[in-house]
Amino acid sequence: MKTVELIAPCNFGLEAVLKREILDLGYEIVKVEDGRITFRTDLDGIARANIFLRTAERILLKIGSFKAYTFDDLFEGTKKLPWEDYIPENGRFWVKKASTAKSKLSNRSSCRVNAYLTG
Repeated sequence: MKTVELIAPCNFGLEAVLKREILDLGYEIVKVEDGRITFRTDLDGIARANIFLRTAERILLKIGSFKAYTFDDLFEGTKKLPWEDYIPENGRFWVKKASTAKSKLSNRSSCRVNAYLTG
């Protein structure tokens, strides 16, 4: 059974409540941070998390992670993620909102990624 990591952002102060909701669904907590919880589940858990986690603002699918010290690092790291597992060949996606946390790459418009996947 394939597992995925999901990130559930929440309002500050609600982390303990959200953690209890995630545990009640039977999912494995990976990391608890201020304003978000990362957890592991199977593919069916994506839908269940969206329906039953009442204190989560949204549910985000973690595709990968990497360190980026420059905008070139950010671009190359994003390019190396396994997008083909999620978006069909020649598919497109737009990033409407970008944010950074504790980052030296703080220019939001420069951090925004518009991608066009080619085979």
